[in-house]
Amino acid sequence: MVVDGTYAKMWISKGILYFVYKEIYEINRSMAKQIVRQRLQLQNENSYPIFCDLRAVTNAQKQARDYLAIEGAYMTTALALLVEDEHAMVITQLYIKTSSPAYPTQVFTNKEEALSFLQDYKKK
Repeated sequence: MVVDGTYAKMWISKGILYFVYKEIYEINRSMAKQIVRQRLQLQNENSYPIFCDLRAVTNAQKQARDYLAIEGAYMTTALALLVEDEHAMVITQLYIKTSSPAYPTQVFTNKEEALSFLQDYKKK
């Protein structure tokens, strides 16, 4: 099943939840809540490692980032964030370091490396 929401397209394939943001200038808290709600409906109370493609997002307000990192972490076993370039990688890594997620989280500029990272966190 594919959920094609207002802000993101998401689906589950081979034990990984794929989450691809649509072009968004700035994510706010209200948008973050809707995104998480849709993801949790798709997950149907099952935990998954998540591949999150952030390349189409320009910015996210602090309240949205905090919501996604805390409340949005529910039912997440690991998170691979795909960003556009090294600049976005540095900024995202800094945020991860300060927010200290409760699950393994890494940032990538290469999709295959991101998916490889998630393999160890799939249900056996």
